[in-house]
Amino acid sequence: MRDSDRMGLLAAALAVSAMFASAGAGAEPALWEVSGRDNTVYLFGSVHLLPEGGFTIGGALAEALDDAERVCLELDPDAETDMEKTSLTFARAIDPEGRSLFDLLGDDADRVRDSAAAADIDLAPFAAFEPWFAGLTVSLMALQMHGFDVEHGVEQIIQAEAKKEGKGGCGLETLDGQLGMLDSLPAELQREMLLQSLEEAGDVEAVIEPLLEAWRNGDESGLEDRLDDDFEDYPDLAEALLFERNRNWADQVSEMLEGEDDVLLVVGAMHLVGPRGLPALLEDRGFRVERR
Repeated sequence: MRDSDRMGLLAAALAVSAMFASAGAGAEPALWEVSGRDNTVYLFGSVHLLPEGGFTIGGALAEALDDAERVCLELDPDAETDMEKTSLTFARAIDPEGRSLFDLLGDDADRVRDSAAAADIDLAPFAAFEPWFAGLTVSLMALQMHGFDVEHGVEQIIQAEAKKEGKGGCGLETLDGQLGMLDSLPAELQREMLLQSLEEAGDVEAVIEPLLEAWRNGDESGLEDRLDDDFEDYPDLAEALLFERNRNWADQVSEMLEGEDDVLLVVGAMHLVGPRGLPALLEDRGFRVERR
């Protein structure tokens, strides 16, 4: 993976733990249809990194893509150049006071070292970075070691097809906005992020196989169970990475539903499940939300 591709995924990597698995006959990832007065917004849950051949467009998703005038993602991939992405990321990832990773970890430094040793991960390359950046990069590296790549992820495949069909695009957030959100997390949450990444990296397949199987089968309750399990010990982290962003996105989708364009909106699968997921929030606002 190119560095520039990695930078565009960092803010979402922790909330997406996924692995290629077989789905039942006829099963497919869930798609929601949200109706406005004159248009429709389709919501599709993404897995950002997958092995080659892990995703194809078909079924209800293919129909939604054909219907949509625009395809929107968490980030507009064309909003910055590769050089700008790298510059923005490292401006956020390095402590402005020059403190090292272990300086910033404080009393949790030994606990992090122990977790890294258990996962057989060398943290020396991350010494110059803040804990949130180290945690997200650890998650990406663990997935890459198991054959996952952004090039085979849902967004890349959908975006390529959308461009081929000449459809417009947009992003819910900016890269600097995502990175700024992570960079501003309290020190305790940043440490939790790194610890969670190390714990999951030590047993990637056991952690992520059930999640991807639920995703591919459109199993909402299975995804919600995985979300609850993954963040059981990190409720504040779930609030920052998932639920607060869902509320912000509900505002933006509400604005989309005041327009005329039909939109396919693709976001991380974990943002679409449970009572604090995007479909539920939009239904609470009075929109008609139907599972396709």
